[in-house]
Amino acid sequence: MKRTVLAAIAAIVCLCILAGCGTMKTQWRETRKLYREYINTDPSIDFSDQGISDKGLQRLAALMMPVDERLLAMLRTLGSQDAAPDPEWAQQLLSANAWLSGIAVVDASGAIVGQVPSTPMRPLDYASLLDMADRYKVRKMGARVVSDEMGTVVMIAMPFFKENEWAGLVVVNFDPRNLVRFSPDPNALVVVSTEGLLWAGGAGQGESLAALKWSDILKGEVQGDIRTGGGEYVWQARYLGQLELVYLTDAREVRAAKPEPKKEAAPAPEPNKALPSTEPLPQPTDLTTP
Repeated sequence: MKRTVLAAIAAIVCLCILAGCGTMKTQWRETRKLYREYINTDPSIDFSDQGISDKGLQRLAALMMPVDERLLAMLRTLGSQDAAPDPEWAQQLLSANAWLSGIAVVDASGAIVGQVPSTPMRPLDYASLLDMADRYKVRKMGARVVSDEMGTVVMIAMPFFKENEWAGLVVVNFDPRNLVRFSPDPNALVVVSTEGLLWAGGAGQGESLAALKWSDILKGEVQGDIRTGGGEYVWQARYLGQLELVYLTDAREVRAAKPEPKKEAAPAPEPNKALPSTEPLPQPTDLTTP
């Protein structure tokens, strides 16, 4: 009896195993298929994808990127400094970014601890930066745009700390004209901010563009188009501390231009001709051999 029961159980187990093997094989094939299709896919390049197709955005990117890349690189260096820097560090930052006008170290009361150059060409008031203490205590940058009879200056402040307490600011300042000159066509570029005009460009529309209600516009968008003053401006925004910079250019001309005719594809090269065989030729039969 026991042998019969054991034999029956063994038979059932074998049937389950055989059925399970088939299921497992099917599941394994499906798993491998999914893995190849969605995880370890064969790499491919889509040469037909032209990226950004909007000629206006292409134009804006070409104008603003040389400017914005330098600004971002400087901000990365400034953002890594959370202690009061020494004069050598300040001089190195100034040398690496020749478009900067100066660097100052200011304590939390507003007193200047040190600055490079030691005698700045333009005296600055840092009180408006010190008003943002709440930002600095959580290690965020602050920025201000100041315009007067001497022109426009941008100030960017990075907080520094002593014993994990906010102790002051490292402030860099620059004239926007010195930065915008890196654009391939500065006259075609306009730079505004939520605190005023930085660079008017050469078309005379800078003031009217800066007067737009950018604080409202930027609540829901970081890029877009604006029609004003007969122009069709494409724009892109980015944060600088608590304020936002907006790069703009008039896209009418590039969008209206007819696309260049497609170049005919070069003729396909002729297939490689077969090379002569490099195998040794058969030796002639020796007729003198008997």
